[in-house]
Formats: sequence, structure tokens, C-alpha cells
Amino acid sequence: MSLRSLAPRLGRALRAVRYDGGGSKNQRNIVITGPGRSGTTLTCHLLNKLPDTVALSEPISPGQFADRLPDHEAVCDGIEGYFRTMRKMALRRGVVISKHVGGVVPDNTKGEVNGVRRRIAQKGRIEVGKDLRPEFYLAIKQPNMFTALLPTLAKRFPCFAIVRNPLAIRASSLSIESNKERRKNPRAITRYDEGFRRYMEESKGEDRDKIDRWLRRTHYIFDRYRRELPRDHIIRYEDIVSSGGRALEVIVPAARELDEPLRSKNLNPLYDRDKIVPYGERLLESEGAYWDFYSRESVEEMLNGFAQG
Repeated sequence: MSLRSLAPRLGRALRAVRYDGGGSKNQRNIVITGPGRSGTTLTCHLLNKLPDTVALSEPISPGQFADRLPDHEAVCDGIEGYFRTMRKMALRRGVVISKHVGGVVPDNTKGEVNGVRRRIAQKGRIEVGKDLRPEFYLAIKQPNMFTALLPTLAKRFPCFAIVRNPLAIRASSLSIESNKERRKNPRAITRYDEGFRRYMEESKGEDRDKIDRWLRRTHYIFDRYRRELPRDHIIRYEDIVSSGGRALEVIVPAARELDEPLRSKNLNPLYDRDKIVPYGERLLESEGAYWDFYSRESVEEMLNGFAQG
């Protein structure tokens, strides 16, 4: 075997040794992921309230590193480079790239417009607006890409997943105006995760309906977090809300000082009960990794809450 053919393998092996367990070089470069509609944007919004901390909402274009596939190490090299670029921009020019509303990372990128939930955020440069030390905390949330790449990312960076009651996730997704918006999540994961694509294709010939496919997809995503992350790196949206944001101190210690007046959106009146109930009923009958984080009683409480609303 030639040296040229050995080089890619050697490079991957060296990177694995260097970053095993989240190398110290990247300890303040923080990866945030989640199933989508689970509170990752709220997490960034709250982290940005902290000193010496910048949290960016989906600044990376979904296909930005797709040309490096199928080498996940090479893709993660690109992500590491992106962290470096954002750090330099923040320190030298006082700006970063993020989805934002009026120059601020919002608590939700979806808002009500004429009674309909629509995307209100845009991506672009925004001002940091605070003094930063060179080793400031820089968090980037990219739910779909980072979920797909989590087995590799977790060896390089501190990684955290924000999860939410699975019925609330689905209710939020169903309330969004665009069908295209609701469908983009599985496609984005499929691009970077061949295993997910094969897993979902297995169900195509099994006469499964859309609820079965949703349950299958949701199990896969929660199972990935369960397998790849320490339990305290999986943070429930409900705990973030009930603690006023203090549950995020596992990400940035200064968050223990947060005391924000947060309110759960799990029973948002914009959610369509008639659409939600069939998902809730099938969810209660199912088995999946999500039950490691939520009880069936919590789903029943949501269904009862919608019935009384």
C-alpha cells in the first residue's frame, strides 16, 4: 500500500486521537442540536443574554460541506473551520452570521402573521453588541446537520441536544404554514446520514402511513442523542422553561444566574387539535427512545389540555 493511499487513513486516525472526548482546543466551541421545533432557538436566545457568550442560530447553509461527503471527518474539519471564522469575525469586527429578527437572535424563528405561523427570521450579519475575551463561549445550533454528524462531532466538541415532548414537537411542526418547511428536516438529516436514509427506506415497503414514519424518525433521532451524549448533555425544553433558563448552566455556567419569565408553548392555541390527536393516540401505543425522556402521562396531559382548551 502506498503512502498516498495511507494518508487519508492516517489523518483520520490522528484526528480521532486529538479530539477524543472533545479536545481542549474546542471546549468553548459548543455544538447545539435537537429534533427541530424543540427549543434550540430559544436556547441560543437565552445564551446570548450571558456575558462572554455568543450563540448563533443556523448560520451554516445545509449543503455547505456536502461536497466533502462521505468523509464525516472532513465535514467536521469544515465545521471546525467555520467556528474559527466566526470567532475571528466576532473579535476583530464585532459581527457574526446568524438567523435573526431585526439584528437579534429571537426566542422563536416562527411568528404569527395574520393568524398564521410563518418564518419571520432571515440569515445575515448581526452585531455582537458586547465585549468578548479571546476564549469566549461560541455556540452554534444547526439541528439537522449536527444530529446527522453527532457521532463524529461528539469526539471534537462539547455537544448538547435540546429535546421536547415529542407530541409538542409534532404539534409545532404541523402549525407551520408551509408543507415544504415541515418536510425539509428529514431531507437535511438524510444528506449527511446514510444510516438514517437506509433506516427510513426500510419502512417504505411496509405499508406505513405518515404517522408511522414520523414515529420511526422520532425514535431514530432520540436514540442518537441517547447513544452519543452524556445524559446531562440532553436538556429538556420543559426544564429550560420551568427553570427560567437556568437549566442551560450545563452548557455555560453563567446561565445559573438566569431568571427569565418563560412560558411553555406546548399547549399553544395555534396548534390544531384535530390534527394533533391522531398523532398523540398512536404515540401512546408506540415504543421508542423518546420514552427515556418523557412519560406517557406527559403526552396524555397534553391531549387533555387540548381537549379542555
